[in-house]
Amino acid sequence: MEDVEVESTFSIIDSINDIFSKIFSSVDNGIYDILDKITFIDSKIIEKDSFIKLFGNNSASGILLVCNSLILGIFLFYVINYLFSYITYSKVQNPLAFIFKTIIFIALMNSSLWICKLIINIVSLISGSICEIGESLFGEEISFVNFITKINDNIYISNAEGLDVTSFDGIIKTFTTVGFMSLIFSYSLRYIMIQVFVLLFPFAILCGIYDKTSWIFKSLSKAFISLLLEQVLVALILVLSFSFSLSASNELSKVLYIGIIYSLTKANTYMYMIFGGITTSITSNIGAITNRGGV
Repeated sequence: MEDVEVESTFSIIDSINDIFSKIFSSVDNGIYDILDKITFIDSKIIEKDSFIKLFGNNSASGILLVCNSLILGIFLFYVINYLFSYITYSKVQNPLAFIFKTIIFIALMNSSLWICKLIINIVSLISGSICEIGESLFGEEISFVNFITKINDNIYISNAEGLDVTSFDGIIKTFTTVGFMSLIFSYSLRYIMIQVFVLLFPFAILCGIYDKTSWIFKSLSKAFISLLLEQVLVALILVLSFSFSLSASNELSKVLYIGIIYSLTKANTYMYMIFGGITTSITSNIGAITNRGGV
């Protein structure tokens, strides 16, 4: 009777290992290439015809048309506030300074797509240069695909008996897959939010004209740049990961790789803590929602 129960237990464990093995294999084959594309972005994400049509090819189309139409409203708002300042004795921006600032910011607004492309390409150049330096040092392409391949070759595939989710190597593989799936959600949100901020950038520049609304321009610019700089931090972490020698018999190196994966999942949180802006970390957002629900 005991032998039957033992065989049944081992059969269940083998089935679980087989299921997880197929899941991990499917994720490895179809996910990590996408992760590289949505993490290391360049100006191509805002050069699509549909996006440019929405943004506006010129000042008389798309979002730029709406922004240029709002200029008159801003002038009227300033004039009314300036007139009322003589009644309420409130401090208002100097008219000459306002006109000069308006001219500069209108020019910036109509060139905002070019400005966004320039900023995105500069950040892309920095992160790409970091990856190229790592590739020249370690002789391997710095990417998520090669990173996970390195882990699989030394831990997962090197195990001749196959995957055992109850072993330390199995736990590492499970943590790796869950961690990278979290990155997929986080960096997908980041990919979308960068495009949203580009669309909002002309409005933010308009807000910079008037002193009382300039904080909107500063906040959005900070959030936009913070999201972009995240890929620079990710590039540095990946280069560092390739400097480690991973061995199936070295438990310390396995623990270090867990630390690397965890730091990748926290990259956005670190950028948020340093520069401010917004966070696209899935775990942070879930935690925030949970905390609000508990109040």
